[in-house]
Amino acid sequence: MEQKNNTHTINIDNRKHTHITGVVEVLSATEKNTTIKLVDGVLSISGSGLRVEKLSPEEHTLVLNGTINKLEYSEQLGGKSFFKKLFK
Repeated sequence: MEQKNNTHTINIDNRKHTHITGVVEVLSATEKNTTIKLVDGVLSISGSGLRVEKLSPEEHTLVLNGTINKLEYSEQLGGKSFFKKLFK
């Protein structure tokens, strides 16, 4: 299935089982932190016992198991910050 738009969804069941759509790439994955490139930014997931259960590049989906403590969004990696653009 081809991702047709720049959206993503996150479904978390009891902080233990997470299903994410709009995934472009898993940038890093450890037991405490997983960083994912989404179609519209970067998502860092912090917790404990994190494990990539299933990754489907064709469907742009990821299933992650483990206890979720924090989700944090950031802009695309490698992009220029506001101040770098301002003072170029």
